[in-house]
Amino acid sequence: MNNDHDHDRDRDHAANDNGKQEGPGDKQVTPAPAGGALASIAALATAFANVPTATYIGRTGLPMLLFKSREKSGTWTIGQKRMIPEADSRWAVNPFTFEWGFISFGDNKKVVGEDMVSVTKPKPEFAKLSDTGFPWQEQWSVHMKCLNGADAGLQVIHKANTDGARKAIVLLFDQVRQQINSEIRDGKTVHDGKVVAVTLLEKDSYQNVKYGPTAIPILNAIEFITLDGPAPAPAEPTPQPSGTSSAAEQPRRRRVA
Repeated sequence: MNNDHDHDRDRDHAANDNGKQEGPGDKQVTPAPAGGALASIAALATAFANVPTATYIGRTGLPMLLFKSREKSGTWTIGQKRMIPEADSRWAVNPFTFEWGFISFGDNKKVVGEDMVSVTKPKPEFAKLSDTGFPWQEQWSVHMKCLNGADAGLQVIHKANTDGARKAIVLLFDQVRQQINSEIRDGKTVHDGKVVAVTLLEKDSYQNVKYGPTAIPILNAIEFITLDGPAPAPAEPTPQPSGTSSAAEQPRRRRVA
């Protein structure tokens, strides 16, 4: 079976040429939970502590961010229309939304079963999964939010069920967990509450003995920001020639995979 997860069962509400999304100025990754950032980070540190990563959901209403390893030497796509995000787009990773579990694909790569829970809870037991008539495979997922470019403000869910894609999310999770574990010392914050990883949608490749060059996704934390999002950059207005509209008024143009 091709495990690229071609079937995007979540409706694509935002990832279209002129779809409404949150404005570029809205960069908050997640609303501040009750108790404040310090209590939230402490809770995450406790919850993440016992998540093993040595081994490898329902509908969300968010467009799906997927990595297609077999297409054009590896391609990131968004939503059912499979639009390609900008190469330099920066994505904030919501640390409260890491999930793990299993997914089952039937004929034509249709999802016939999915059992996902937060990584703060025990992974669903494989032996207790329902009989779908098709194999089950492991899956990880996380919510992400674009911080810049044409997709600024767009929220997506990234799901990974191939070996390379799962490894990318697991390694990213480990980076977030390490940042959280080092954030609180003696009841005080060390990194000023910066526990939200920011990543680029990158890729690499390796030589597969069966398929030859095979693309894999890369999700490395290039920096950490607070739950409130990055500090706003100073505005630098660009003079517009008379008779032309600003870039914000131009229709969006997106490539489609």
